[in-house]
Amino acid sequence: MNKKSLIIAALLVFIVILSVSSVSAEDTTLQGTNDAIGTIQADEISTPTTETVTAGSSSATIQEKINSLNDGDILNFEAGEYKDICIYVNKSITINGNGATLIGYDTPSKDNTPEIIWKPTNESGYAIGNLATLYVVKATGVTINGLSIVGGANSASTYSNALVYAMNADNLTFKGNTLEGSSWGLYLQYCADGTISDNTIKNQAVTGILNFGSARTVIENNKITNAKNHGIDVRHGTGPNVQVINNTITGSKEGIYLMHSQGHIAANNTLINCTISSISCYGSSNIKLYGNTMKKSRIGVLLGGGYSNINIGENTFQLDNLPYPPTFVYYVAEAKSEYQSATNIMGTFSDMSTYSPNYVAYTGIDTPKEIVIDYDTILTKTGTVWNVPEGTSSADIQKMFDGMNDGDSIVFAKDAVYSNISIYTDKNIKIFGNNATLIGYDNININNIPEKIRKATNESGYAIAYRAVLYVVNTTGAVVSDLNIVGQYPSYDTTKVTTTTDEYKSAGIYADTNKNLVITGCDVTGASWGIFEQYSSDSILSRNNVHDVYTTGIMNFGSPRALIVENTITNAGNHGIDTRHGTGPDVTIAFNTISGAKEGIYLMHSKGHTVYNNTVKDCKISGITAYGSGNEVIFNNTITGSRIGFLLGGGYYNVTIGENKYTLDSLPFPPTFVTYLARADNKYQSAEDVIRTYYDKEPVTMNVPENITTNYIGSEVNITVVDQYGKPLANQEITVVAGEVITGATTDANGVATIYGFDYGNFNATFTFEGSDNYAKTTVTANLTVLDNRVEPVITATGKTYYIQAISKGSAYIVTVKDKDGNPLPAEDIEVIYAGKTYTAITNENGIATVTLKATATGSKTATIKVIENLAVKGTSKTVTIKVTKEPTKITAAKKTFKASAKTKKYTITLKSKSNKAIAKAKVTLKVNGKTYKATTNAKGKATFNINKLTKVGTFNTVIKYAGDKYYNSAKKTVKITTK
Repeated sequence: MNKKSLIIAALLVFIVILSVSSVSAEDTTLQGTNDAIGTIQADEISTPTTETVTAGSSSATIQEKINSLNDGDILNFEAGEYKDICIYVNKSITINGNGATLIGYDTPSKDNTPEIIWKPTNESGYAIGNLATLYVVKATGVTINGLSIVGGANSASTYSNALVYAMNADNLTFKGNTLEGSSWGLYLQYCADGTISDNTIKNQAVTGILNFGSARTVIENNKITNAKNHGIDVRHGTGPNVQVINNTITGSKEGIYLMHSQGHIAANNTLINCTISSISCYGSSNIKLYGNTMKKSRIGVLLGGGYSNINIGENTFQLDNLPYPPTFVYYVAEAKSEYQSATNIMGTFSDMSTYSPNYVAYTGIDTPKEIVIDYDTILTKTGTVWNVPEGTSSADIQKMFDGMNDGDSIVFAKDAVYSNISIYTDKNIKIFGNNATLIGYDNININNIPEKIRKATNESGYAIAYRAVLYVVNTTGAVVSDLNIVGQYPSYDTTKVTTTTDEYKSAGIYADTNKNLVITGCDVTGASWGIFEQYSSDSILSRNNVHDVYTTGIMNFGSPRALIVENTITNAGNHGIDTRHGTGPDVTIAFNTISGAKEGIYLMHSKGHTVYNNTVKDCKISGITAYGSGNEVIFNNTITGSRIGFLLGGGYYNVTIGENKYTLDSLPFPPTFVTYLARADNKYQSAEDVIRTYYDKEPVTMNVPENITTNYIGSEVNITVVDQYGKPLANQEITVVAGEVITGATTDANGVATIYGFDYGNFNATFTFEGSDNYAKTTVTANLTVLDNRVEPVITATGKTYYIQAISKGSAYIVTVKDKDGNPLPAEDIEVIYAGKTYTAITNENGIATVTLKATATGSKTATIKVIENLAVKGTSKTVTIKVTKEPTKITAAKKTFKASAKTKKYTITLKSKSNKAIAKAKVTLKVNGKTYKATTNAKGKATFNINKLTKVGTFNTVIKYAGDKYYNSAKKTVKITTK
């Protein structure tokens, strides 16, 4: 038992004894005793043990000191260096660095890491695979301040290595420390409620501060420099309320990276020279970005990976633009999730600010024509051949050029070196370099430029402000081949460059206003621009090696139908190949290799280009950029090492991306993801326009009433579609399903879709906006009542009797259709169903329709008359009875007197129908005086009997009969025939 414990035990005994005393004494004594106890407990808790680590102590000695401490104790380092350090803290202690420097092992490994760190949990270890100099593990309230921790010589060679690795250490305070080297500076994993402040962190191969799943951390007032990938990385389930405030980050690819987590604030940070973006939000949500200053990154904020509710407030943008010929910047670039694969990126894209549709699915790209360059002819010397001896001065070379005629050739001495050169040709000559080197001036003195180049046009000059080693001006068919051009021009400060910065305006070869110019096989270095070609049509730039230039390797400015092929461009500070301004159609960029630019191939404010079979490597921002360009095809390129494959901005249109190969700049776990396509549409490209809330798929509101009533005729349902700010969305397709009807419409400029074509009835209608690459799918249901307000027709048609002989050939039947007010209904379809057949007709202007009915048998049958419903008229029907009968007949016969002596007595009758139609070929009989005679009617219905057996004198009743047939009824007539 220690001394403190003995004292406490004695006091407790004393309290027990006093408790049996008088009440008044008890009260007084207890009050004093309680005070004493409280004082002793407070002393015991609040008095920590302090240990000091002497300068130069070994890792094992430091670990022993830590192991001897209890929660609440303090470890002080003496100032000085401590080498080959790998220690861990698993207690709630305070470490005061006092400026001490802990240097990790040159080659961190499992062998020089405490066993408890890497042993599995079932062996009482922490199962940590990352190697670090300092671990903080499963301890709450640890404070570390004033330490300098430096990675060993090879500590950055392994991706997972860190200087400080903290896991499950809540309420960690890490303040006022300096971290230098390794892959990760501070690797904070599952450490809630920490404070990371006032630290200096620099030169990490990956990331300065990683906050992995560590909620409610405050990261503030840190200075992070040259963390290669991310300055501050907050990710994975972290949230809400991680605060990244008032930090300064310089020289990362992406300054602040917020990934797969939510609820963070990034405010009042200063981000400088972050090559890709100042701030990236990848798959994060509910983020607030405000008060940040973004300096010299090309992209201000990059959004990707399914982001949502990213609130960008007022920030200060001082992005990485360049003066004329300008390179533009991107305040916000969006990498929509549906285009983030090698196949999903294929299609035709346009800036949604201006064009609709802004995406068309890929359908293919025509195979380009074979590129044929006749080098044999191009590289054949012509005319008078001039030779340039080694060491010839710039002035003397210029005299040679001036003395040449069109068609002549000039040859430099093989492998020769020529110094302080600035020369021009404005003649149609061929220049053969013969691997000679032209070294330009090491300054930008304007007087070193040939006088004719710099003089104004009104002084018979070319008024060119660019410094160059070789100028080719106003030629046709000139050739420059096999020259080494060394610029030696001074570089410029990218943070201060303006249109008056002369260092910005230098070139190895400057070509202006040429036709059919060929520059081939040249090596160019040491200037702002390697080859600067302007207003030179139908040129060939091929097989050149351009490297280590401050701005751009090959600039094609306003030069249509150029072939830029088989060039190698390495370490161009801005663009590898830049094609812009009115250039087109048909500039071809093919079979080039570009390494190390910011944007490998840059297509700007021009159109009609074909970009294929290029290899674009290790570009800091994008492999290929299209800024305000269009009607171009890009395919069969290999893009490796850039974080962004394609970057589109500035009002681009009809940019077709075909099949390309990608190996983009991703990192393993904890991963950094790549962007196949980022789009910086015009509507967000200013410090003011960028202020809004962003979504991978922006929410859309369809204003649909809960209950809708409309008419069938003249029906329209107006639906308004607006974005998250209530701004109307034009040209958006809306689909409505109501019963079996599917209809829809496109919104107008006011965001209104006027929808027609519903059936009548009551429906639970579904209104759907399918969404697009920018807007989320939205569905709304409503109760839809469509009243049937069509005209109710009235049929006028009666039953009718037809004679069989007429209807068998076809008899007219008339139907009249009117509305309820007696107005005729023209052009209505009518059906009459009778005797198993359907007859159709259309009403005329008077509402009358006529059908021709047919029947083959007598009798009564029902006919159904229908008005066929349509969009304007309801359907209706009526039944009538159609009766078919045989037609009555009549025999016309007159009394007649014959002479009894006449041998044959001819007697004629007429047989007609009731309708007075003669009945032909009808057999009739006549019976007189017991004898019957037969006859057949002719075409006029007349039949003549030959009576040859009536010889008696007298008056006889004579009966004439017609038996009838299938069409006519029978008839009988009695007359008197008299013989004398």
